[in-house]
Amino acid sequence: MAVSTRSYSRPRDYSKLFIALAVLAAVVAIAPIAAAVLGYGSKVVTPKTAFASAPSGDYAVLGRSDGDADVISVAWAANPGAVTELVRVPHLPGFTSTGAVSPDGKKLALVSVDGGSPSHPTASLNVVGLETGLLSRAAVKIAPGQTPVWDPSGERVVVTRFAGGSDSPGAVSLFSVAASGKDETLLATFGNALGVYPVGFASGTNLVSVIIDGNGSRLRVGSKDAGSISTEITRDWRLSPDGSQLAFIESSTANGVQYLARTISLDGGGDVSAQSLSAAVSALGTAWNPATKTATFGVEPGASIPGVSAQALSSAAASATPGFDVPMGYSGDGQDLLVTRWSGSSFQDPGKPVLQLVTPDGRTNYDSFTRFYGWSAR
Repeated sequence: MAVSTRSYSRPRDYSKLFIALAVLAAVVAIAPIAAAVLGYGSKVVTPKTAFASAPSGDYAVLGRSDGDADVISVAWAANPGAVTELVRVPHLPGFTSTGAVSPDGKKLALVSVDGGSPSHPTASLNVVGLETGLLSRAAVKIAPGQTPVWDPSGERVVVTRFAGGSDSPGAVSLFSVAASGKDETLLATFGNALGVYPVGFASGTNLVSVIIDGNGSRLRVGSKDAGSISTEITRDWRLSPDGSQLAFIESSTANGVQYLARTISLDGGGDVSAQSLSAAVSALGTAWNPATKTATFGVEPGASIPGVSAQALSSAAASATPGFDVPMGYSGDGQDLLVTRWSGSSFQDPGKPVLQLVTPDGRTNYDSFTRFYGWSAR
C-alpha cells in the first residue's frame, strides 16, 4: 500500500503582518512632520504681515498705546484713511515707545520701557520686521525716551545707556549694536552729561551726536568734538538728507523762554560753521524736505521765518482750523508731511495735539495715534 505524502500545514498567522503594516502606515504619516523638524525636504516658512503685500507707495509708520502694548500700524499716503495694524510690542503700562524706521523701510527700532520703576524706568531696544511682524530684542537696560539711530547700512542701531545704571545717570555711554542683538560696541562714554543724543550720520560714516551739559550744547562728529552749537539747551535736531547741515531748536532764556529755529553747516572736517539762520521768533519741530533740500520749522500762528519753509505744503493743504503744526517728517518724495497739529493759539496755550498727514489734497487726522516713527516706501 502506498503511503500518502500529502502534508497538512497550520493556518497562517496574519497578526504579525497586520502589525507591520500598521507600523509602516504610522511611519509614512509622520514622515512629513519628522522631515519638517529635521529640516529635510522642507522650506522655512516666514510669517508675513499685510504690509508685505501692500500696494507700492509711501507709508507713515505710526504707534499708539493699548494698555501694556504699542500697536504699530502703517498709513498709506495715497489712501490716508486706510490704516493697517502690523504688530503689537509689549511694554509697561503708562509708557509709549520711541523709535525709528530703518533706511530700507523694512525694520523698526523701538525703545520700549520694560523694567525698573515709574520713577527710574529701564528700557530695551527691540527690532520689529514690518513685513514679517517678527520681534527681537537687540539690547537691554538702555536709556528710555531716546530715539534710536540707524546706520546708513540699516544693519546697526546707535543708542545710549546710563553707565552707572538708571539710579545714578551721571555718565552716559554711547554704543552701537547689530539689529540681531550681536556685537555690541562701545563708542564713547561722557561723564556729567545731562544728555547724549545721537542724531544721524554725516558723510556716510561719521556719527553726529549732541551732548548737553552745564555749558550748553556741543556737537560731536565721529570721534571728534566739533564745538559748541549753543550755550543753551537744544532739541529737535535733524540732519539734512546729505548730512551737510543740522537744523535744531534752541531753548533761549535771554528774553523769557523762547524756542528759536537754527541751522548750522558741517564742513568737510566736521567743524561747526557759523549759524546760517537765526530768527527772533519761536519755533518747534524740524524736518528736511528731501525734494527741496530745505528745513521746515513749526512756527506759532502769525509768525514767519524769512527764507524758511512754512509748515503747510500748499494752499490746498492749509488747515482752516486755528492752531499750529509741529513738523515730524517728510515722505521720500517730499510730497507728504506728518505733523503734530496743536489746536491752541500759541506755545504757551498749545491746546490739544493730534497727528495729521498733510498732503497736497488735504489733511487726515489719526486721533488714536501718538507716535510717528518714520516713513517706509514700497
